[in-house]
Amino acid sequence: KTTSNPMDLVGIALVLGSAALHPFRDLLIKRQVFPESAYLGVTGLWVIFAAIQSAILNQPLNLPIDVWPLVAGSALGLFFYYLCVMLTLKAGDLSVYYPIIRSSPLAIVAMSYLFLEQYYSPLTLVGISLILVSAIMIQYRRGASLLQRPKLIFTAAAAMIASAIYVLADSAAMETITPAPFLFWVYTALTLAFIVFFTLTRPQKQPLSLQLFGCWPSAWLSVLSSGALSYASYLLILLAFQAGGEVAAVSAIRQVSIPLSVLLGAFVLKEKHFLARLSWSILLASGVIITMIGG
Repeated sequence: KTTSNPMDLVGIALVLGSAALHPFRDLLIKRQVFPESAYLGVTGLWVIFAAIQSAILNQPLNLPIDVWPLVAGSALGLFFYYLCVMLTLKAGDLSVYYPIIRSSPLAIVAMSYLFLEQYYSPLTLVGISLILVSAIMIQYRRGASLLQRPKLIFTAAAAMIASAIYVLADSAAMETITPAPFLFWVYTALTLAFIVFFTLTRPQKQPLSLQLFGCWPSAWLSVLSSGALSYASYLLILLAFQAGGEVAAVSAIRQVSIPLSVLLGAFVLKEKHFLARLSWSILLASGVIITMIGG
């Protein structure tokens, strides 16, 4: 069995840069009338961005045979992640359920221990536990149950688990290949899956042109921005993995995106209970610092 190693400053900087960009994708998509087509647009853009990056860096798109199971695992995890995020944020506040969705370190630690024989220091586990407790308490309101909206808790938790699955697959892939070709094939598969999903679930009473283009050009400018920001965000994560970042620690440090999501929810989407949610977000940030120290 192995023990996790502390991340270097380069890896930490890459993850923090990713965390700063990530919440803007869900913020931009949450405001769309038809999020199904918005997610289809974002995944399609990732294919284009990955192809362009591969061409610029002269990286062939062919992959080794042993990487294809990781492509399939990543695409499957991403499909359920996007689907559950979409279902959650259709009805729930960004500042409440984004923190739960992003609490993947718990699932990653459990899966790493059970399937990858990975040990973690006690300090790392304390930090991750603090992150998770804070993330759950952000959605608590006095006099209300923590499970006040069980369906949304379920879809948010399912998104969290799906996130852990694709992050573990991506981390393993980055040990042998470069990001762009891997992302190209993962998101090609994901885009095809979303085309099928969109075709089967789109409202028949609404014109297809309206569902795809919404309020042109504002809707698709938002989708383009969301795709570009999210691609840049995850590219930084894959580079952090290539730089030697350990998967659970990387995912824990990414949680600094949660306080930002609370700020965006309050000031852009006009969501309530800002001070309570921000307080728990600050406590969560302290868990991130503990995780960084623990390695």
